[in-house]
Amino acid sequence: MEILENPDSKIIHWFGQNGQYDVSRSKKFTHIPIGINCFEMADAIQSVYVQQRNHTLPSIFNELDEPAKYIQPQDVSHRALSTGIKTEDLLLINFDKGTDGSGLRLHIWKQLCTSKNRHKYPFVKCIGKPGGVQIEELPKLYERNRQYPFWLSPRGNGIDCHRTWEALYLDIIPIVWNTSLNVLYENLPVVIINNYEELNEKFLYEKLKEISEKKLSQKNVYQYEKLRNAYWRRLILKKSRHRNKKSTYLRRKRCWSAKSTVNWRQFLPY
Repeated sequence: MEILENPDSKIIHWFGQNGQYDVSRSKKFTHIPIGINCFEMADAIQSVYVQQRNHTLPSIFNELDEPAKYIQPQDVSHRALSTGIKTEDLLLINFDKGTDGSGLRLHIWKQLCTSKNRHKYPFVKCIGKPGGVQIEELPKLYERNRQYPFWLSPRGNGIDCHRTWEALYLDIIPIVWNTSLNVLYENLPVVIINNYEELNEKFLYEKLKEISEKKLSQKNVYQYEKLRNAYWRRLILKKSRHRNKKSTYLRRKRCWSAKSTVNWRQFLPY
């Protein structure tokens, strides 16, 4: 990253995903999230939001292309505090073990989900996830997976993971690993760990109570604008040489969709 600090560098600012870089070392690099896998998850998330009309947040910048309000579900948090969560329903492990070249996901599955170790982790529910895209099944999968207030979200192909952001959109608390991306999780309801061995029933119940109470009793305690395209778009455009042009702030492309793994490429934006 020396090129960023070089006085002759032509790079104004670098915004990057999956960056294994300590941002405290440079004022010219900013981590940005990979967010959700939009073509796969957006419609299913919207199907959840249809049932959550009472939980809304105002627009961020009041720009012409921005919706007047954002929906932020709170039903899982309400359930956690009102009826409680059974021990066996605390934490969900449901990821594709083959999308992580580092082997962390496979190691987690072997340690927490195999029959010989299951008795050590009664608070964990393991559900296998096939590879590929399951667009038509996602609404039913969300209905099932949202029974669990925590989702374990280890790294995917990169150190970030779509599941982390998917969880935040759905009133679920993601559990992530301590990495250079910690700055992305500041002021968001995310639990950061160094090792899965830190997880136990007492720890999870304490975190669930703490985070759920904050969500429901302290307005704007979490920086949910980080889940919105408008937040990152404006952050990037502020560094742009075109930042003073009004047309720069108009969003022209939105989420695209696909029906299956086979034909999704034909829906790529152009």
